[in-house]
Amino acid sequence: MGLIIDNEDMCEKFKGLLEEKYFIDKSNIINDFNKLINRNSEKYVCITKPKRFGKTSIAAMLVTYYSKSIDSKEIFDKLKVSKGKKFQGKYHTLYLDLSNNVFSFKNLRSFISSINSKLKIDIEELFPNSKVLKDYDDDIVFILVIDEWDYIITNKKFTDKERYDYINFLKYLIKDRSYLAFFSLNCFSEYTMLNDNQYYEYFGFTEDEVNELCEKNKNLSFENLKSWYNGYKSYNGEKIYNTWSVIQALNSNIIENYWSQTGSFNELKKMNNYDIVGVKEDILELINGNEIEIKLENYGVEDIRKESEEKEHVKEILYSKMVTFGYLTYYNGKISIPNKELKEEFIKALNDKESDMQYFYNMIKNSDEMLEVTLHKNVKRMYEILDKSPMEKIILEDKIDHAHLKRFIDYSYFNARTKYDIVEEYPNDNGTTDIIFLPKEKNKVNGKIIIIELKVNSTAKEAIKHIHRKKYYNGLKEKGYYGNILLIGINYDQKKVEYSCVIEEYNNNMKLLSTTESEAERKRSNELEINGENKRLRSSRHKP
Repeated sequence: MGLIIDNEDMCEKFKGLLEEKYFIDKSNIINDFNKLINRNSEKYVCITKPKRFGKTSIAAMLVTYYSKSIDSKEIFDKLKVSKGKKFQGKYHTLYLDLSNNVFSFKNLRSFISSINSKLKIDIEELFPNSKVLKDYDDDIVFILVIDEWDYIITNKKFTDKERYDYINFLKYLIKDRSYLAFFSLNCFSEYTMLNDNQYYEYFGFTEDEVNELCEKNKNLSFENLKSWYNGYKSYNGEKIYNTWSVIQALNSNIIENYWSQTGSFNELKKMNNYDIVGVKEDILELINGNEIEIKLENYGVEDIRKESEEKEHVKEILYSKMVTFGYLTYYNGKISIPNKELKEEFIKALNDKESDMQYFYNMIKNSDEMLEVTLHKNVKRMYEILDKSPMEKIILEDKIDHAHLKRFIDYSYFNARTKYDIVEEYPNDNGTTDIIFLPKEKNKVNGKIIIIELKVNSTAKEAIKHIHRKKYYNGLKEKGYYGNILLIGINYDQKKVEYSCVIEEYNNNMKLLSTTESEAERKRSNELEINGENKRLRSSRHKP
């Protein structure tokens, strides 16, 4: 076994994986790969998945299985691939991790030279009668496994020329080489998160596999793991879980965000700052739990090469990239944030002083308090929290309309979704209200219901009247909600750049218990009343 050929470290890595408590057998992928050996162009398999989806573990398994210098018979006897041993131990393997220690070298040329040097050492040891691989006949063939091939292309520390030279190096290494029986490449190409209908079940965990792991753990429930780590969808809608995060949670018996341990979220921050029409609005919709309909194409080798050379960005390409990297998922023509873990990353990315999106981060941060003061009918504090979010700075030159106001209110109550099922545009027989907060099941009987209606350049009282006219509270008891009902009217005055608010509390029989209004609402109502009286006086003076 050598440094690159029949890599011993990869064999030891796979042996270690077999000993882990939460090992899942993915060896059937070898049966799929065996069908491709020596099939000309079909033998070049290119797979790309997000970080920590088990790519290197699969690579270690392939090296262990195919390598001539590794005695793997007992290793695979108990695995799913054991029935198909036709090619086991029949080839030498070449394993390259093209991200490993790359910056410890003076330049990219030195890094590539180091690979050539290691390969030469291995060849001289395995084939002492010759100095170069090309001297051998076609009977000596290899299986080549490349991990993180795209690292050099995506890393901005390398120049365009270095990237170009690197791609030429790869082309020379693999193109039309008779010494390759099979080639597995972790890259952006044919099988990605956007189009993989062949190998998707081998990267990440399926729902059945996570259930199996939960039975071994006994401490963590499947439902909790599901809300945090699933959400990725295959081409047919099958749910896929983040391998790394599931294993970390099971080993520690703690469900939390492990994505941040796989790398930085600078990609999300850059996404927030791209000057592409509609992207920022889309991000806010995605964070709010909505799906966005868009047609995406595969994100492959040419896309990543062009991106390193071009300055312009197109929304579809950007979203395709985010799906490929695992920040978004794509199914049935719609993108969404996969799970709670990734949603946290998107929210953290909003906290960027260089971006006007930081205001939304601050609103989310204050949203627990916003719910609390709302339930206590503290309209003064509600006004203060809303006033911390200067819409005119975020919306810039756009007119602040009802849609903008609704988005701000959504984010002002963002964390309320942990206690409430939040329904936007809640329908009844008379129309739809803006937002209704329905207590979650465990608090459904006694929890307060919140109904919010929004207005721009009107009054909060008018918003309350609208709720009463439409009777949005009808039918709640029939659906099992028996708590008190808070009717909330919020108005935004564009001219004065300020909010006003009214809260009316009712019991479940719609008997009024209390009314609370902000000072701004009292002033605005008085002003409108005075203005209305003045108009009537002027009108009466002009009558003959």
